[in-house]
Amino acid sequence: MPAYFKRLTLSFFAASTLFLWVPLYALYLSLADINFSINSFFVFSLVITILVGFVFFLTDLLLTFLRLRWLASGALYFLIFWSSLSGLLLPLAGQAGMISPEDLPTNYKNLALVASLSLILTLLTYTKLKPAAQAFVVILISTSLGSAAYALYDTGASMSRFSGLSSSDNVIILSFDGTAGNVAKQAIEDSPELKQAFKDFIFYDNAVSLAPATVASLRSEIYGNINFRELSELSSDLPAKMVDYQNSIKREQSTGSDVMTYGPYSFFNESSSDIIIPGTLTDSNLIERSSIALSFYPHIAARIGTPELAKLIDTQLRLLQKNYLHDLKAERATVHQGAAWDALSTLQNEEVTALIKNLHTTDSKRTVRYMHFLHTHFPVDFDEKCTYRSNSKEWFDANQNYQGLKNETHCALQQTADFIQKLKDLNIYDKTTFIVKSDHGALAPNFDYDPDGISFNGQPLWGYNRYRPLLMFKSRTAEQDSLIYNNALVSLSDLAKTLCLQSTDKRKCDDFKGLDLLNTEAEDTSPKLYFDVVKDATSSHDYDTQMTVVVPRERDFLAALKNTGKITFTASEMTQYLQRKRDLEEIRTALEKYREAKGSYPLSQAFDGLYSIWGSAAQNWIPGLVPTFLSTLPRDPQLSKEATPQYIYRSNGAAYKLISHGANASCKIALRDAPQLVDPRRNCFGFGFWSPGAEGW
Repeated sequence: MPAYFKRLTLSFFAASTLFLWVPLYALYLSLADINFSINSFFVFSLVITILVGFVFFLTDLLLTFLRLRWLASGALYFLIFWSSLSGLLLPLAGQAGMISPEDLPTNYKNLALVASLSLILTLLTYTKLKPAAQAFVVILISTSLGSAAYALYDTGASMSRFSGLSSSDNVIILSFDGTAGNVAKQAIEDSPELKQAFKDFIFYDNAVSLAPATVASLRSEIYGNINFRELSELSSDLPAKMVDYQNSIKREQSTGSDVMTYGPYSFFNESSSDIIIPGTLTDSNLIERSSIALSFYPHIAARIGTPELAKLIDTQLRLLQKNYLHDLKAERATVHQGAAWDALSTLQNEEVTALIKNLHTTDSKRTVRYMHFLHTHFPVDFDEKCTYRSNSKEWFDANQNYQGLKNETHCALQQTADFIQKLKDLNIYDKTTFIVKSDHGALAPNFDYDPDGISFNGQPLWGYNRYRPLLMFKSRTAEQDSLIYNNALVSLSDLAKTLCLQSTDKRKCDDFKGLDLLNTEAEDTSPKLYFDVVKDATSSHDYDTQMTVVVPRERDFLAALKNTGKITFTASEMTQYLQRKRDLEEIRTALEKYREAKGSYPLSQAFDGLYSIWGSAAQNWIPGLVPTFLSTLPRDPQLSKEATPQYIYRSNGAAYKLISHGANASCKIALRDAPQLVDPRRNCFGFGFWSPGAEGW
């Protein structure tokens, strides 16, 4: 009997290590990324553990009957050592982020270590050192799961608490992943209804993010403008280095506010009971919960068995979901045209709707809600009415462009407008500080019309537009006739100081380095921004692969970046042409508004420009447009300090000519794309716009 009991114990210990302890630890490491109920995942893992445990035990009995007991015991021990070492200490795949597990790089160093150590420890179980090997793995599992168990047990507040707002004082931070500020501005301008909904807001159309990836961007947002690189070159070491630093979440908690976080903000929330887990705001049936929880297993497979195993597991799970889990939400993962991780992110669209529906008032003194939703991240999955469309390959392929992005951005802005209306219905709109934002902009090469398609340091994905987030701010009692555009150079890191100054307890607000967004003309106590950027073409979204550049806070941020001498700019000829065309169209629109208001066009000396040698050279080379009719005069994307290529302008008041001068390659594209723009006087040395009578200038 004792022998059978030992075999049973070893079988279930192996199964639990593989399907319960390691998965729970992986879940603990990914708390801010998961999209499902922890309780549901625990139940499914426990059921799988029991089933596999019996399979291992029966296999052990069979091998024992065949006089291969030594093989059965060794195989189980090897499995225990391998899964615990790779799952708890030496993962076999690189960091995930928004990358499917099967696409992660294999960590071959860890693979060699895990294989060697597992073999050595297994061999020790055939010697007198067997108790030592057993003790090692028990201690490793128990110490790893010690803190994880408490965090997992305590994590996960209810929808009822999360949707409850104070009847007297609220702060709402509503963040949409990857929403580009310039695209959001266009979507608002194209919709009178949205513009009216946001009339009490300030829109910062020259806002920048200091990092190109979600967690790093949110870190600077809640801690302020800090040079994190001086603290550590490794993101894994930063939490320990930041213990004594104040952040916005911790400060609000210390003053007694009811603070809760949703999504990646939870990385910085030390109170696990104040975290709401994505995927738990909407009701789900057993089939949905099963499918969504099972989708985490490929990540575990990549961690303990390399991305190749993850690919195999993912294929089998998709077959299981397709054949047996027939539910609209559950099927999304099988029909989705984008990456697997993106399929689950799209479910957060329904989470926003559910939250708005359930908003209600409580007797809380002050309520603060930090929310970051992922359904707006590229690729485009929703139309402008927030209908999920990526179950159609035809629609998916046709909408991965600027228009598709603008439609999905309209969806997010409409959800925000619905949120605002619910606050008004609850009579707490004028008691709510409301920030609408994103963490970063869009990837440079994603769109056929990319307004700011400039990449940095030879890395084609991480360019200027990635650092152009959405940022809008409404103070508690703001009441305006229309939406205000502010073109001061501001950063998401300025939110920490601004929110502190807007709170009832303003102590230690100077600890946050940054500007007050509601008083951008005040003295700048943070004149230098700490900008995380890729080092070269091998860098990724990961903080550890990047460098930090100190950039002066100047309105022309591109020029400031270039002047550091540490960032090289690359833009395709098509991208430069499209930007030049957009810039000229924006100036032309402003000129017409000026003429309608003043009765004539702004006068020039000759062909004026920023560095013109054919007329006046000045910063304000079209006087009177800025800031009334245009937030700032655009610069040619090459940022040249020579006479060409530049934008130049000539007018006698009655007519005007506005051209991109000296950009030969762009002009040749214009000759193909829009020949009417090519300057008839200069052949292909200039293209742009002119009023009747000025074409011959």
